[in-house]
Amino acid sequence: MARFKMSHFMIKTVQGEIDSLNLLKLLNNRRKPVFIILFLTALFSYVFTGPRFITPLYKSTVILYPTASNSISKVLLSTNFTSSKDLLEFGEDEQTEQMLQILNSTKIRNRIIEKYNLMDHYEITKDRKFKLTNLYDEYEGKFKFRKTEYMAVKITVSDSDPAYAAKMANDVAELFDSTMNLMQKEVAIKAFRIVENEYNNLRSEVKVMEDSLNALRRLGIHDYESQAEMINQQLAIELAKNNQHGIKALEAKLDILARYGGQYVSIRDNLEHERKQLSQIKAKYEEAKVDATQNLPHKFIVTDAFEAEKSTYPMRWLIMLIAIFSTFILLVVGLILLENFQLLQEKLEPQKTVFYTEKIIEKEPDPVIPQKHHNRINMDNYFNNSSFIGLIIKWKIHLGIITIVAAILGAVFSGPSFITPLYKSEAIAYPANINSYSDESETEQMLQILQSQDIVDSMITRFNLVEHYKISPNYEYFKTALLMRFHENVKISKTPYEAISISVRDQNPEMASNMAQEMLNLYNDKIAGLHRSKRYEVVLMYEDQLAKKRETIDSLKNRLFELGTKYGLIDYSVQSAEVMRGYLRTMDGSNSGNVNIKGVAELKKNIESMGGELLTLVSMLENESRTYVDIKVLYEQEMRFYKSNLSYSNIISKPFPSDKKAYPIRWVIVSLSALGSLILALMIIFIIENKQAIIGRTESN
Repeated sequence: MARFKMSHFMIKTVQGEIDSLNLLKLLNNRRKPVFIILFLTALFSYVFTGPRFITPLYKSTVILYPTASNSISKVLLSTNFTSSKDLLEFGEDEQTEQMLQILNSTKIRNRIIEKYNLMDHYEITKDRKFKLTNLYDEYEGKFKFRKTEYMAVKITVSDSDPAYAAKMANDVAELFDSTMNLMQKEVAIKAFRIVENEYNNLRSEVKVMEDSLNALRRLGIHDYESQAEMINQQLAIELAKNNQHGIKALEAKLDILARYGGQYVSIRDNLEHERKQLSQIKAKYEEAKVDATQNLPHKFIVTDAFEAEKSTYPMRWLIMLIAIFSTFILLVVGLILLENFQLLQEKLEPQKTVFYTEKIIEKEPDPVIPQKHHNRINMDNYFNNSSFIGLIIKWKIHLGIITIVAAILGAVFSGPSFITPLYKSEAIAYPANINSYSDESETEQMLQILQSQDIVDSMITRFNLVEHYKISPNYEYFKTALLMRFHENVKISKTPYEAISISVRDQNPEMASNMAQEMLNLYNDKIAGLHRSKRYEVVLMYEDQLAKKRETIDSLKNRLFELGTKYGLIDYSVQSAEVMRGYLRTMDGSNSGNVNIKGVAELKKNIESMGGELLTLVSMLENESRTYVDIKVLYEQEMRFYKSNLSYSNIISKPFPSDKKAYPIRWVIVSLSALGSLILALMIIFIIENKQAIIGRTESN
């Protein structure tokens, strides 16, 4: 290695090493131009961040909490005080995430855009190519929603007009209530229609039963038990007196009781149960009506937005600081390159030394370096920064041409002539009216069902994706290719706020939007089908039970009718008491002997032989009627859900046709093409420049 005698401060070797002392001296030597450039940088950054060049933005903020409950009826009308949440209670993490998702919804965004005419306010012309995309980008850049560390929600709106910013922030907070109510009304109104229909049907059934009872009362049946008791008492008296006219009249009444008494008891008992059920459904009806027609706030506003007095953007001091610091770094790098330019030009002469001294330095002769060692040094030198920069400068024209050509080719081959552009449409929804099957959440259940093969096959069929994706059915792996293409273009995922995002890409923006909407429709149909299939099994079970109960009740009624008409058995307790009185000759309160012994004996014989059966039949009829009503209540409830047309999703953001393609991202392709070509070219140039050293090193090995 060469040895030097230094009479001054600075020597640069072939490695181009510069210590901190030399750097400070370098800056000191160039202090005037450095100071002027930094001063101009500060001046220009201050001027060009002014209102003439950058529109200042004013920020307004609203802070709010969600409520704990979203159901008015559960809060105000529910009698289950242990389970209902307090109207004045703040919401928890789940309600906060739902609030954030709804605030980010297209429903609120579109209403704000329409109310404040943001397309004109943001100076986006209607003939602009991507006007909607630019409009939505502006909105998302100026409207921010986030969760605070105290589980509240912070709405931040920035605008060039401080009054606009405050109004829009407050309106977004107010629109949360109306949007939440609108979403809930879509489900609540359907639920109200179902309950209303059931309530009206049950009320009609009660009216029919009441009319039937009135018809039976017109036949003279008012209270079966008391009438049977009184008529039997009076019949015993008439039998004792042997009053044939009175006996025939009472027997006619008993015949009516025998014919219609069972129906009267059955209808009366059913009516009692139906009235109880009607009372319960009426309570449900009133709750559903409140949910469908009334509104309650869904938020607690902690801080309202107000007009800001000072702009928050741009932060001129920060821009100036960054500009000065960046300029200073660039100046340092530039000065180092400038000072080392001569060294870089002479890089191919490794043993040459550049002097920046004021006095002469004596150089001793260099020892002879073996060829093998020389090649290693030459190779190593090309790996240091100076060699690398020198290599770039030497081949700068070639590298520039290669990079530009690669960028042009990347732009050309990423164009629509070579890559079909795809447009993206997205729908965001929450699950509704479903229960989890196991430990999964309703959101996870919705995610799993949307990914089911039934829905995928339905999408392929409804949109004829085989032809649309231009996949030949004769292809050996046709099904695999079709499903792969579908899952590439249709993405279903869970958002950070526990909602479901359905993102569809397609070359036709209208088709992408329709496919996203159809996914939600198929989800509703799928859930409805799953629920109906299970409900139908339960309905069939209840129908079978009701049919068997009707057969049993009819057989009991027929036997009671036979006992009443053939054997005169109406009411065991009353008739047995009267028979005993007649049998003991105390019918009229004395032993006068005016007792129809033959009639009493015959009735006594019938009671003795069939009285137990009568008691059993009456008890069985009461129990069967009561069970029949209970089963019918359950049956009608299942039928109500089976025939219902509920929606099983709350759509937060509806899909819409995009006006700007989402794929390919040409600037990324162009950048990667240029960067990749530049790196490849540098590797090739490095090999060319070091060909001799590589060959020599190979031969020496």
